[in-house]
Amino acid sequence: MAKPQIFAHRGALLNAPENTAAAFKLAFSNGATAVECDIRKTLDGQFIAFHDGDARRVCGRPWPIAGTSYAHLKTLKVFGKEPIAHLYDILNIMILGPARIFYFELCVDSPEDAAALAFEIKKAGVQDRAFIITFAHRARLLKAASAAVPDIGIGVMPLLPGAILKTAAAAGASKVCAGWVNWPLTRQVFKGCAALFNFKEQVLAAARAGVGVSSGVANSYYDIRYLAELGVEGVWTDDVPLAVRTLYGG
Repeated sequence: MAKPQIFAHRGALLNAPENTAAAFKLAFSNGATAVECDIRKTLDGQFIAFHDGDARRVCGRPWPIAGTSYAHLKTLKVFGKEPIAHLYDILNIMILGPARIFYFELCVDSPEDAAALAFEIKKAGVQDRAFIITFAHRARLLKAASAAVPDIGIGVMPLLPGAILKTAAAAGASKVCAGWVNWPLTRQVFKGCAALFNFKEQVLAAARAGVGVSSGVANSYYDIRYLAELGVEGVWTDDVPLAVRTLYGG
């Protein structure tokens, strides 16, 4: 069985301030194949990498992202260390590294914004290494991005790992990102459902159908090994060096 690739969740937030250009660059330097970032839109229509709906947790300001201009947001530092990454910062990282892959998780709610993001990525000429992703119940956003830029990658996140190929087909996705989030019991629920629905066989069936399955977010030796043994093509982690040591030694 081939060893999975390493995908950096929010740029591997245990190694550098999340969703920042510094985190993205470090993740690739540490051995990640792909990086995930969260995309929101500012009051003046700029796309930035930011997970939360406001800047309180990571920047210490209660400013809503959608209600604040980029001119104000760019004065903030993520955890007091790094500036907020603009979409153009990410696209430049991709342009300068022809093998770098990014997964753009939609934290916007309108199909128009999803399409606009896809257009911006295409303008940079990196749509063949970009995947627009969101949860399965928001598939309308994925379809809008795909309609706008047919050659951009599409990935879908199922709430439960019960019907991987069906979920991918419904979203028009070539990638499925399945796993757990940082909420109580979601990791245990995923593992129970993975056993119940024979997730390992689903991963194999998906691969035969040309659909790649990745999983996470795994931040311990045991969880990384667990996902690798399920045969996924990629393991999402917040700690790239840990994943490298676990999967590849050294």
